[in-house]
Amino acid sequence: MTNEKKKGNGFKTFLLAVLLPLVVVFMLALFFIGPLIGIDVIASGKKWAADTPVLSSLVSEELVVAETETPNDLKAENNSLLVELEQTKSDLEQAQLSLTETQDELESIKSTVAEQEQTAATDVASQTTVDRSKELAKTYELMSAKAAAAILNELTVDEVIIQLADVKAETKSAILAKMDTEKAAAVVRIWSEETS
Repeated sequence: MTNEKKKGNGFKTFLLAVLLPLVVVFMLALFFIGPLIGIDVIASGKKWAADTPVLSSLVSEELVVAETETPNDLKAENNSLLVELEQTKSDLEQAQLSLTETQDELESIKSTVAEQEQTAATDVASQTTVDRSKELAKTYELMSAKAAAAILNELTVDEVIIQLADVKAETKSAILAKMDTEKAAAVVRIWSEETS
């Protein structure tokens, strides 16, 4: 019985110590060195698995089909993708050009709107000034000449000219007659220079 145990142990030792490491080394060499010498181990394995009845359901058919494409198919697909890429680049350039034009138009519109707002604000301010001047002229016309002259005597000559700009001529003359003579003379002098 000891001889039989030794034979059984010797075979097990041979399998584990010699045969199994040789198979592992062969598989590793095939896996790493195979691609260097032109053997596609992964594609061959997928194709073999697809042909095996039980394993074929585990391997996707798309992977097998992709592995069986010819170089001409890949070149045609590559050319198609290059044409599509060029078309996309062209579309992108056109879109960028259009975007630039639209941004320029937007800036122009913003500028125009800003100018119009500025003009409108100036017009409103100018109209408000004209309205105030007319209202002030009406106030002086409704006052007595003596009261208006007392107020205007407290102002500078330039301010008096502005205050009396829209007042009727007969009211102006009545107010000037009641004002300080020197100030009235200065106002009349400036008015005569403006008319000549």
